Amino acid sequence: MVKNINKQLNQFAPWQQVTFCIALAERMYPNYVLFCEGTEFAGQAQFRKILDLFWEKLIVKNAKVNFEIQSEHFESAIPNVEDYDMYGVYPALDACVVMTCAFNLMLNKQDDAEEAINASQTSIATVASFIEATSEQALSEDEIFADELMEQELAFQQTLIDQLDKQRSPDLLKAIRKFARNQGISNIGISLD
Repeated sequence: MVKNINKQLNQFAPWQQVTFCIALAERMYPNYVLFCEGTEFAGQAQFRKILDLFWEKLIVKNAKVNFEIQSEHFESAIPNVEDYDMYGVYPALDACVVMTCAFNLMLNKQDDAEEAINASQTSIATVASFIEATSEQALSEDEIFADELMEQELAFQQTLIDQLDKQRSPDLLKAIRKFARNQGISNIGISLD
């Protein structure tokens, strides 16, 4: 299934790849918020603002956003794993990695799926490491991929790709944003409600 996702991302236009990355970041956002709340790390407002700016740029025709400056602002929202002795820093960092993939796509304007594939693999890795961290025994790759959370992750990514394989419109992008919010539940089952 992962190979299939990568193959489909390779065929996407840049706007589809950016939307894919932002949708993954949106779904990972609760992981980031939980980390901020648990550590008093001050990146939450910045992360949310930039996520919203990406959606605005995608949804609103002719929206003006300077992603070069936003990228510089975003650096302060990226936690340093060496400063924290807790698991939660890793899913938070992964959310930042996915957001960075979106920045790279937006700023480099390359017709190359590498960043979208990296975002996909990062989100999958977040789920895999969470499954491993919460398991009482060592798991094989097959066992990790058979886990319900991983099945949900892969199904989410495939549904996202299927939704993106349509004509671009503000309504489509708003629907994807709502889908990505996943009723406030992250890719590792964190809920802010």
